[in-house]
Amino acid sequence: MSFELSGLTAFTDEHKMDLIKESILKGRTVDLVTVQPGIKNSATINKISTSLILQAGACGWNASGTTSLTQRAITVSDIKINESICVNTLEDYYTSVMMNPGSYNESIPFEQIYSENKRDNIQAVIEDLIWRGDTDTGSGNLALADGLIKLFDADALLSPPVATTDTYTAATIATPSNAVDIIDAMVADVPENIIDADDLHIFCSYSFYRIYSKQLRDANLFHYTGAEDQGLEFSQMVPGTNVRLVAVKGLTGQDRLVLTQASNIVVGTDLLSDGEDFSIFYSKDNDEVRFLSKWKLGVNVAFLENVVYYQGV
Repeated sequence: MSFELSGLTAFTDEHKMDLIKESILKGRTVDLVTVQPGIKNSATINKISTSLILQAGACGWNASGTTSLTQRAITVSDIKINESICVNTLEDYYTSVMMNPGSYNESIPFEQIYSENKRDNIQAVIEDLIWRGDTDTGSGNLALADGLIKLFDADALLSPPVATTDTYTAATIATPSNAVDIIDAMVADVPENIIDADDLHIFCSYSFYRIYSKQLRDANLFHYTGAEDQGLEFSQMVPGTNVRLVAVKGLTGQDRLVLTQASNIVVGTDLLSDGEDFSIFYSKDNDEVRFLSKWKLGVNVAFLENVVYYQGV
């Protein structure tokens, strides 16, 4: 005799493992650049520059030289997330075993991992907005603030695209044949007045970074160690220079490379912790758990003349 099991459904244990948080490539631009807090709507990046006109030593007073005070505006956008969750809907699924006894469901049973996932996603979307935000042509989340690419694409004062023998475009982003030449050309265009700066960075996509690293290896640079001993993943010093190449999520899929001092890029916000703080609360009137996050975001650069900008053609 054997068991007759045709009336049963194969068993799948949905209770054994905890929820697993999805992997998210979070942003790190904010950790590298200048952050200017305390902006409710608009503020200025205040700059000072001076010229020195030397004179031969002699009696008398001949005034010469000027000191200029100039400004660049940084305007922030108000951004928020409102989410409503009916916890009762979890009762019909495996998640019911995580819930407290009783019919009053006033909290998310897996609130910690839910919160961590929300935090990571917020950091990721802030990174995207810093680089790719565009209130004119952006779609979805990217339409809520203006980013650096929009700023650089529109400004005629920037250095023209670096002349190379090949193009690095969105269509060929996976196979630029001369990534090393492009980086070398950008380094050669660093303005003389910042050539010895200690925070020169070339910001690129992760795709471009991997290709650049491979081309260095393929060039028989047997001493090449990449980012192994340089303190930051997906980051390395351009050989023989004081310029660091660093991959950022915000440039994913973009045919853009930006070289400047990291401190020259300014991210404006109201409160430094706004992008990390949020509220999860139970609304008794609506019998639902609600998620609220609010922050302000804007970008600019202090000295546009200190930016070398590569735009694929």
